[in-house]
Amino acid sequence: MYNETALRIRDLQRGDSGVFGARIKMQPALVEDQAFNLSVYESVPSPRTRSQVLASTLEWCNLTLQCQGSGKGAVNVTWRRDSLAWGDAAKLGQLSPDGTTLRVALPPAAANVTYACTVSNPADHKVALFDLQSICQGGVGASSFSKSGYIVLALILVAVSLGGAFWCWRINSDKAADPAATPTVPAEESPAEPQYTDIVCRSPPEGNDQ
Repeated sequence: MYNETALRIRDLQRGDSGVFGARIKMQPALVEDQAFNLSVYESVPSPRTRSQVLASTLEWCNLTLQCQGSGKGAVNVTWRRDSLAWGDAAKLGQLSPDGTTLRVALPPAAANVTYACTVSNPADHKVALFDLQSICQGGVGASSFSKSGYIVLALILVAVSLGGAFWCWRINSDKAADPAATPTVPAEESPAEPQYTDIVCRSPPEGNDQ
């Protein structure tokens, strides 16, 4: 600008976005108007990341990578693999429509790569890294279950075991309580054998004949 004139604005807020105008008088009869469109963006927070191994064996590693921006304002999410940009989808993986989730399937021999997720706006950007080798090695031996799936399965097995133990204890307690709870019925006395005795009959009553 003329005479290197500048306008410096500090402590910008998002509401300061808009058009700023400048009128420059070079001579009394020479006036120049200029307009400046100012857009204010917030700094981009560190992205929220998550990785999940869908299946990991000695022959194959199938996983998903998630990278999401946080905070106010729209952000862009882009992916890179080492020096390979997202231009080649076949080599990077399968991307979700919103661009935040990347599905990757690689043999373990080719898993020694690093994926980078960049969350950005026109004023700032943040990068998150995914080391696929360490992620896949953590899931070796898993089939189609994720770690959360194994946790749920373990909890179910523990619940079943505790239920079985309680049922056995209840059955044993009921058996132990039966003799005390059931009143004892005395056995009926068997009729005694008939007893015989000699009966003396006097006839006449004063006589001596038996």
